[in-house]
Amino acid sequence: MRRHLTTLEVSLVAALVAAVLYSLRATEADLDLWGHLAFGRLFWETGRFPYRDVFSWASTVPWINYEWLTGVVFYPLYQATGPAGLQLLRYGLGLGLLFLLFRTARLQGAGILATVLVLWWISSLYPFGFSPVRAQCFTYAFFALSLSLLERARLAGRFWGLAWLVPLQVLWCNLHGGFLAGLGLLALYAVGEALSRREFLPYLGFLILASLATLVNPYGLDYWYRLVHAVAMPRPYVTEWGSVITAWQRGLYDTVGYFGQVVLVAGLLFAWTRRLALTPGVVLGVTLALACRSIRHLPFFLMGIGAFLPPAVDIFLARLQQEASWRRWQSRLRPGLAAALVWLVIAAYGYALSGRQPLTLTVPPLPSQEAKLYYPVGAVDYIEANGLAGNLLVSLSWGEYAFWRLYPQVLVAPDGRYDTAYAAQVLADTFSLEEAQPGWEQLLRAYAPDLVLVNTRSRIYPELLHHTGWQVLYRDAGAALFGRAAEVGRRGVAEKTTREGM
Repeated sequence: MRRHLTTLEVSLVAALVAAVLYSLRATEADLDLWGHLAFGRLFWETGRFPYRDVFSWASTVPWINYEWLTGVVFYPLYQATGPAGLQLLRYGLGLGLLFLLFRTARLQGAGILATVLVLWWISSLYPFGFSPVRAQCFTYAFFALSLSLLERARLAGRFWGLAWLVPLQVLWCNLHGGFLAGLGLLALYAVGEALSRREFLPYLGFLILASLATLVNPYGLDYWYRLVHAVAMPRPYVTEWGSVITAWQRGLYDTVGYFGQVVLVAGLLFAWTRRLALTPGVVLGVTLALACRSIRHLPFFLMGIGAFLPPAVDIFLARLQQEASWRRWQSRLRPGLAAALVWLVIAAYGYALSGRQPLTLTVPPLPSQEAKLYYPVGAVDYIEANGLAGNLLVSLSWGEYAFWRLYPQVLVAPDGRYDTAYAAQVLADTFSLEEAQPGWEQLLRAYAPDLVLVNTRSRIYPELLHHTGWQVLYRDAGAALFGRAAEVGRRGVAEKTTREGM
């Protein structure tokens, strides 16, 4: 019986790994990837650290790139291995996160079945937090590592393992600004243990050391000055920074519904089993509040659920086994047959994943029902082919793709680097332009771009079509490139007709 049980447990873990790999199947390149690659190219090709923003013509603030090391890592990896290297890195970080959450749950005595069930249930955090391929991947993996180290220290009462959090912060703060989550987690453990009347000073000591370690960055204290401003800065133009209510208003019903389901079920299980220590409760409470305020923080809450809910599920399953009907059903179950069925599920996951070409990166050129996002590939090709140069006003989500493809031939504004490269007023002005808000014509004259590249679904698109000062240079189903009417005669007009077209 023990041999069969072990086989079934191994099968369940393998199925969990397959499910996570399948949840990481996305291949549509993330909007931020191009900014990472462009920075890395500039760093490696010039041989010096780029403190000044060279990609934009409207950047008016010192460029503080919180993710500079991500670009330095991504670019040579991309050059050497192409998209496959970046995707393998993402898959590795995702599986590392899974291992750390599994380990943390097992440290608390949770059984394999309960742990697998919970980690499978929260696997939605992977497509949400591991978009191909962005710096946030490091933050989520490092958060899981920090959680594992802290929980081991809490349960064992041995704190020297927390020393690993200090060099981790040096690496983390240069890869992504989300290192604040690691410092916050240390602080929450200190608070939780103090409220529990347990030893908490070691957590405070390592919190101080880890905070000092973040000063090892290219910008020194300026990094922290700008980061404090960035944390407090509203981001009304970025969906993932919106609250749960905003997400619902913008039609993200699946995300909000799933979030509510997790909160309800986990809350009922914790209340029924009373299997939640005070410190994990503090962590879950704060991450829940943060997730309600911004859905971008949802993965932190889900990781907390993955680490702390399995022991409660274990108790629930144990009580369920005491039911007569459950015992009758269990007596008919053959462990070998159950393991075989699990391996069929694994094979199905593997087959579905292989058909998605999981080591590629796609750049959808047109809007479609399948692609969540698309890029102005045709318009950028047109700019390159015709040697157009100057300042390009572009939809914010396309800015980093544009300067990855067009720098130094063309400078862009705005782009997804947001507050790290632009003053708040520049972002507000360019958003007003794209939305064709009152006064947009004056703003267009004030910024005086040479070219304008807009989404054909944006409000400014029909306005520019009828504007005597601008004329279409290129147009397809998703993007339209405009040039000054006085210059268009020398270039001609290219228009691509598609079935999704105008």
